[in-house]
Formats: sequence, C-alpha cells, structure tokens
Amino acid sequence: MADFLRHNRRAFLFCRDGSGRPIGYAMQSIGYKPANLYFATYVKSPKVKHLLADPAVACIVLGECDGTVRPWVSVRGTAEVYRPSVEEIHEMIGMAPSDRRVPESVVASVRDRLIVGKRCFIRLALDEVVAARLCGGDNDVRQGDRAI
Repeated sequence: MADFLRHNRRAFLFCRDGSGRPIGYAMQSIGYKPANLYFATYVKSPKVKHLLADPAVACIVLGECDGTVRPWVSVRGTAEVYRPSVEEIHEMIGMAPSDRRVPESVVASVRDRLIVGKRCFIRLALDEVVAARLCGGDNDVRQGDRAI
C-alpha cells in the first residue's frame, strides 16, 4: 500500500464546504511519508478554508491504468494546512514521482510559490484505508484495513 501511495500522484480530495456538504477536488500528490500524503495548493483557495473549518477528509488515489483494471486506494484522514520550510519544500518537490504530463517549468513555479508563501502544503494524516483495488485480485483491501 505504501509503495502504491508513494508512486501514484493523481488523487481526489474530499472535504466539506462551508454549508457542510461534501465537495471534491482533483489534486496531484507531491509526496508520501509513512501514513501521510502531501499536496500543494494556493493559500487563498476555497479548499484551504474548508479544511481549516473541518479537517476530516477522504481521498482516492488512482494508479495508472493497466489494461481494463485501474488500481486505486480510498483513505480517510485528517488534513493539516501549513506553510512548509524551504528545506521541506525542496525535500518534498524532490521526492515527488516524475509525471511526464507536468513540465519542469510548472514544478519550478510551484516550488517558487511555496517559497514566497502564495502556496501551502496540505498534510493528510491517513487514519484508515477504506477500500482498494491494487494490481492482482488478491490485493484488494476492505474497509478498516490499516495497511498504510
């Protein structure tokens, strides 16, 4: 499970909006450390306001399509929004798996905006793997598994 989360970046982050209704955001994770997923976003984005008001989240991480089956993992956790140190920015940006769809100029722009404080990190502390479908039928995970 940890390898899957470390190597797959495409994610959908779900939280609650100001009225308490669920809302989802397409995201790219920038890193995984044991039991934590990391994302970068604009400080002034609505999702930051939502997460500060209610940090309970769900997240689906998608793997690359392998034939007709697309692997995925669904997790629940608690989000923390914070401004990272310059050292942490360089570490997290450097450990992000490469994505051929994202040019280096975009990665550099994200790094620069993190450094000047226009962007922030979302650290998602993973509390529970809700469900998953990984490569191979024996790797499916059911609700409540904590293989993160």
